Amino acid sequence: MSDITVEAASTGRTAYRVVPDPDDPIILQIDGHLSRVLDISATGFSAPPDVVEYGRRYPFSMDLPSSHKPIAGYVDVLKVADREQLHCKFVNLGPEELDALHHYVLVRQREAIRSLRGPRGTTSD
Repeated sequence: MSDITVEAASTGRTAYRVVPDPDDPIILQIDGHLSRVLDISATGFSAPPDVVEYGRRYPFSMDLPSSHKPIAGYVDVLKVADREQLHCKFVNLGPEELDALHHYVLVRQREAIRSLRGPRGTTSD
Protein backbone atom coordinates (compact mmCIF):
# COMPACT_ATOMS: atom_id res chain seq x y z
CA MET A 1 0.00 0.00 0.00
CA SER A 2 1.27 3.47 -0.80
CA ASP A 3 1.70 6.31 1.66
CA ILE A 4 -0.98 8.98 1.81
CA THR A 5 -0.12 12.61 2.50
CA VAL A 6 -2.53 14.69 4.56
CA GLU A 7 -2.19 18.48 4.48
CA ALA A 8 -4.09 21.40 5.97
CA ALA A 9 -2.86 24.48 4.19
CA SER A 10 -4.84 27.69 3.78
CA THR A 11 -5.47 27.91 0.04
CA GLY A 12 -8.95 29.33 -0.26
CA ARG A 13 -10.36 25.83 -0.73
CA THR A 14 -12.69 24.87 2.08
CA ALA A 15 -12.77 21.08 1.88
CA TYR A 16 -10.56 18.19 2.95
CA ARG A 17 -8.02 17.28 0.26
CA VAL A 18 -6.70 13.79 -0.46
CA VAL A 19 -3.90 12.61 -2.69
CA PRO A 20 -4.93 10.01 -5.27
CA ASP A 21 -3.38 6.57 -4.99
CA PRO A 22 -0.29 6.56 -7.27
CA ASP A 23 -1.26 3.04 -8.36
CA ASP A 24 -4.75 4.23 -9.32
CA PRO A 25 -4.37 7.89 -10.41
CA ILE A 26 -7.08 10.32 -11.41
CA ILE A 27 -6.47 11.25 -15.03
CA LEU A 28 -7.57 14.76 -15.88
CA GLN A 29 -8.39 16.05 -19.33
CA ILE A 30 -8.29 19.84 -19.31
CA ASP A 31 -8.03 22.23 -22.22
CA GLY A 32 -7.02 19.40 -24.56
CA HIS A 33 -4.21 18.14 -22.29
CA LEU A 34 -3.97 15.00 -20.16
CA SER A 35 -2.50 15.25 -16.67
CA ARG A 36 -2.67 13.63 -13.25
CA VAL A 37 -4.59 15.28 -10.44
CA LEU A 38 -2.15 16.13 -7.60
CA ASP A 39 -4.83 16.28 -4.90
CA ILE A 40 -8.61 16.48 -4.87
CA SER A 41 -11.49 17.52 -2.63
CA ALA A 42 -15.23 17.98 -3.02
CA THR A 43 -14.61 21.60 -4.07
CA GLY A 44 -11.65 21.28 -6.42
CA PHE A 45 -8.27 19.80 -7.26
CA SER A 46 -4.63 20.77 -7.76
CA ALA A 47 -2.92 20.55 -11.11
CA PRO A 48 0.65 21.14 -12.30
CA PRO A 49 1.31 24.77 -13.34
CA ASP A 50 2.21 23.79 -16.90
CA VAL A 51 -1.37 22.56 -17.48
CA VAL A 52 -3.43 25.61 -16.46
CA GLU A 53 -3.02 29.37 -15.95
CA TYR A 54 -4.15 31.44 -12.97
CA GLY A 55 -7.37 33.39 -13.42
CA ARG A 56 -8.84 31.33 -16.24
CA ARG A 57 -11.85 29.02 -16.48
CA TYR A 58 -11.34 25.66 -18.17
CA PRO A 59 -13.58 22.82 -19.27
CA PHE A 60 -12.45 19.52 -17.75
CA SER A 61 -13.23 15.84 -17.56
CA MET A 62 -11.85 13.25 -15.15
CA ASP A 63 -12.33 9.60 -14.32
CA LEU A 64 -12.53 8.84 -10.61
CA PRO A 65 -11.46 5.28 -9.74
CA SER A 66 -14.60 4.86 -7.60
CA SER A 67 -17.08 6.16 -10.21
CA HIS A 68 -18.55 4.44 -13.24
CA LYS A 69 -18.87 7.58 -15.34
CA PRO A 70 -16.59 10.58 -15.87
CA ILE A 71 -17.08 13.87 -14.07
CA ALA A 72 -17.13 16.84 -16.42
CA GLY A 73 -17.71 20.56 -16.11
CA TYR A 74 -15.71 23.73 -15.56
CA VAL A 75 -13.06 24.85 -13.08
CA ASP A 76 -11.70 28.27 -12.14
CA VAL A 77 -7.96 28.45 -11.45
CA LEU A 78 -7.27 30.15 -8.09
CA LYS A 79 -4.27 32.23 -7.09
CA VAL A 80 -2.02 30.51 -4.54
CA ALA A 81 1.45 31.10 -3.09
CA ASP A 82 2.68 27.61 -4.08
CA ARG A 83 3.89 27.85 -7.68
CA GLU A 84 4.51 24.09 -7.97
CA GLN A 85 0.78 23.52 -8.37
CA LEU A 86 -2.35 25.50 -9.11
CA HIS A 87 -5.68 24.98 -7.37
CA CYS A 88 -8.78 24.58 -9.49
CA LYS A 89 -12.25 25.15 -8.04
CA PHE A 90 -15.22 23.26 -9.50
CA VAL A 91 -17.96 25.47 -10.97
CA ASN A 92 -21.62 24.44 -10.71
CA LEU A 93 -21.28 20.66 -10.62
CA GLY A 94 -24.48 18.66 -10.45
CA PRO A 95 -25.60 16.44 -7.56
CA GLU A 96 -24.34 13.22 -9.18
CA GLU A 97 -20.86 14.64 -9.71
CA LEU A 98 -20.75 16.01 -6.15
CA ASP A 99 -21.83 12.64 -4.74
CA ALA A 100 -19.10 10.88 -6.74
CA LEU A 101 -16.47 13.35 -5.46
CA HIS A 102 -17.61 13.03 -1.82
CA HIS A 103 -17.55 9.24 -2.13
CA TYR A 104 -14.02 9.21 -3.59
CA VAL A 105 -12.66 11.54 -0.89
CA LEU A 106 -14.30 9.46 1.84
CA VAL A 107 -12.76 6.25 0.47
CA ARG A 108 -9.28 7.84 0.38
CA GLN A 109 -9.75 9.19 3.95
CA ARG A 110 -10.57 5.66 5.14
CA GLU A 111 -7.46 4.33 3.42
CA ALA A 112 -5.37 7.03 5.12
CA ILE A 113 -6.74 6.14 8.54
CA ARG A 114 -6.14 2.43 7.96
CA SER A 115 -2.56 3.06 6.85
CA LEU A 116 -1.90 5.13 9.99
CA ARG A 117 -3.28 2.38 12.24
CA GLY A 118 -1.13 -0.30 10.67
CA PRO A 119 -2.08 -3.95 10.17
CA ARG A 120 -5.21 -5.09 11.94
CA GLY A 121 -4.64 -6.26 15.50
CA THR A 122 -1.37 -4.37 16.00
CA THR A 123 -0.57 -0.97 17.45
CA SER A 124 2.10 1.49 16.46
CA ASP A 125 4.43 3.15 18.96
